[in-house]
Amino acid sequence: MNYFVYALEHVYTDETHTDYKFLGYFDDIEKLLNAKENALALPGFRTYPDGLTIRKYELNKIHWQNGFDCVVGEIGRDYLKKEDVLTENSRSIKELNLQYVFQISHIYTIHTFLEDERTIGVFLDEDVAYKIIDDLKIKQGFSDYPEDFILSEFTLNEQLWTSGF
Repeated sequence: MNYFVYALEHVYTDETHTDYKFLGYFDDIEKLLNAKENALALPGFRTYPDGLTIRKYELNKIHWQNGFDCVVGEIGRDYLKKEDVLTENSRSIKELNLQYVFQISHIYTIHTFLEDERTIGVFLDEDVAYKIIDDLKIKQGFSDYPEDFILSEFTLNEQLWTSGF
C-alpha cells in the first residue's frame, strides 16, 4: 500500500525575491484546511493568499536524486511540482495513526547570503531515512556536500507558522 501526507506550503514573489515557507504536514484534509484559514488571518499570508498551496507527498519516495549538479529555476530553487504523482491505490496516512513523519532535505550554499534547501522526501521511519541519506551521500551532486543533509521530525497536524511575516 502506498501512503501520502498532505503538506501546506506558501510561496510568493514580490519585487525583490521569491520566498518559501513550510507550514506543516497533515494526515487529515480538514485539519489542513483549518491551518490554511488560520494562516490567511496572519500578516504576510493574507497579503499573498494565492501563495498557499496544498500538496500531497507520497511517503517513502525519493523526490530528488540528482543533487546539486546545476542551478535550476529562480536563483537555484527547484520547487516540487504542484502535485506529486500518486498511484491509484494511494491512501492518506491518517489510518496509520502516526504522530510524526521524517523529512530529508539537503542544503546548498549558493553564496554567502543565499542557501538553497531542497526536499528529498518524506518518510515513515527514521532508520529508513538515515539509510537513504547514507546512500545519497555517495551520489554525484551530493558527494561534494555529504554533511549538508538535514533529517527533520515533524509532528503531524501541527501548524508551524503561527505568526505572520
